[in-house]
Amino acid sequence: METLNQNPVSLTDFDPAKFSILCVDDEPNILSSLRRMFMLAGFVVEEAQSGAQALQKLEQKEFHLVLSDMQMPEMNGTDFLIQVRKRWPKVMRLLLTGAADLKAAISAINEGEIYRYLTKPWNDEEVISTVKAALENYALVDQRDQLLELTKEQNLKLADMVNTLEEKVKERTSELSNSYNDLRSSYVASVKAYSQLIGLRNPALLAHSKRVADLASRMAKIAGCSPNDTQDIFIAGLLHDIGKIGLSDEALANLSNGVGGYSKKLYEAHVKAGQDCLAGLYEMERISSYIGTHHERWDGSGFPNGLRGEAIPLGGRILAVVEAFEEVQIKKKDVAQLSERDAAQLINQYAGRAFCPLASKYLLQAVGVGAKPKVIQKAVDPQIEPTVSKVDSDVLIKNLLTYSELLTEVAQYPGAQVFDERDQTNGYLWVRQAGGIENANPKLVKWLGEHKFLIKAEKGWFLPIL
Repeated sequence: METLNQNPVSLTDFDPAKFSILCVDDEPNILSSLRRMFMLAGFVVEEAQSGAQALQKLEQKEFHLVLSDMQMPEMNGTDFLIQVRKRWPKVMRLLLTGAADLKAAISAINEGEIYRYLTKPWNDEEVISTVKAALENYALVDQRDQLLELTKEQNLKLADMVNTLEEKVKERTSELSNSYNDLRSSYVASVKAYSQLIGLRNPALLAHSKRVADLASRMAKIAGCSPNDTQDIFIAGLLHDIGKIGLSDEALANLSNGVGGYSKKLYEAHVKAGQDCLAGLYEMERISSYIGTHHERWDGSGFPNGLRGEAIPLGGRILAVVEAFEEVQIKKKDVAQLSERDAAQLINQYAGRAFCPLASKYLLQAVGVGAKPKVIQKAVDPQIEPTVSKVDSDVLIKNLLTYSELLTEVAQYPGAQVFDERDQTNGYLWVRQAGGIENANPKLVKWLGEHKFLIKAEKGWFLPIL
């Protein structure tokens, strides 16, 4: 097999000294004449007195052109050049023949695929011109082959780079996925820890926070917030009073009585304390802003910064309405507790003044005054009518499952359907499996089981949602 020329020739400033020629003829005087002619022209020349000898030299050394006589003993020029073509196809082949050998020359052209044939006696200038043209052709072919080889090598390197890059992308994707899962786990753990701190400080605070979180998340969904925004508002509601854990027992005990002075200042400071507590956590940046503005008022009369109007983020405006809604329902000595509807209507009287008009409207809808929340799809099969009680907000925070996440997961399993079963008091989805639970996809059952928030029924599961 022929190997590529390690020292490729070039057409730039054609230099005969860069080319080697092998002259083949059984007559010494012919060889001598050819040798002298090519050496005077600057070429590197070697001789062979037979086809067999020429083949040996070709095996030992690289030649760019072979000039062979036609009539030689044992192996004629045609047979010799055929061998050269098969074994060294790049070598340029020229035939030197007598005028009487025209038929043989044609055969050599057809079978040996020679570049050109020259007749005896020859003209030196014609021979040199022909040889130069042949070698220029050789240089072109050589450059082409070198370029093809370079392209092949570069393609192989590029393929290796692509494969390596794909592997690195896969590895990085896996790392990011693991990092996200770790981050999410850390996030959930942080929320749980903070909520437990509130409960340890004052169980009543945690119960209040759970009610605020539940109602605020329902209002966020009515407002058309995304699942992520709704989740943030829910968590902000759950942790909105976290700053109160730094208050004294006396201050906490007197909050409902509106004690002034130093205790009141401490109470007002709990908002900033709660915001600062969470501000350092990237995942809770928006949540901390909602907590820091839940006592701001639409007309600018709130604290701690006196913000007004849309300068207050929507999450803060929703929490402000829910917080006030909670406060007006608290029993005070001889004053009867207000119903949810009455409390909501009372809050609505301050819409456009203390409270955001839209947030007040969402509150009315959430407690059943005016328009009701939009139902995505209602189960109509009497066999699957829900009979469960209100979902505990603590279940929600432990799982932090969004509506979007649930739909994405369930959509993977044929026969599984999701029905929205929310009303004014409940917040859950009904996931039904055609044919009953026993026919459900095992992967779906496993996924549901891992989250530990489902309520099993005959044909499916009830799932609390954010």
